[in-house]
Amino acid sequence: MYAIYANAVIGPREDGYSTARSVPTFYLDENVQGIVSEDHAAAIAKDILTATGQTDVQLHILAVKV
Repeated sequence: MYAIYANAVIGPREDGYSTARSVPTFYLDENVQGIVSEDHAAAIAKDILTATGQTDVQLHILAVKV
């Protein structure tokens, strides 16, 4: 099982400011998703979080095996 911690940063906007939001912690099961490492879990989490198609969001993702 991997705990996923993520922050989403939107911007900088035209006024120079950025907005940051923490994503609620969620878990990925390596037996279901076939995860082989923390980097692989982070890549899967990124795919999940970018499913909205927003291109102006920077994601900072940490995956920790628990």
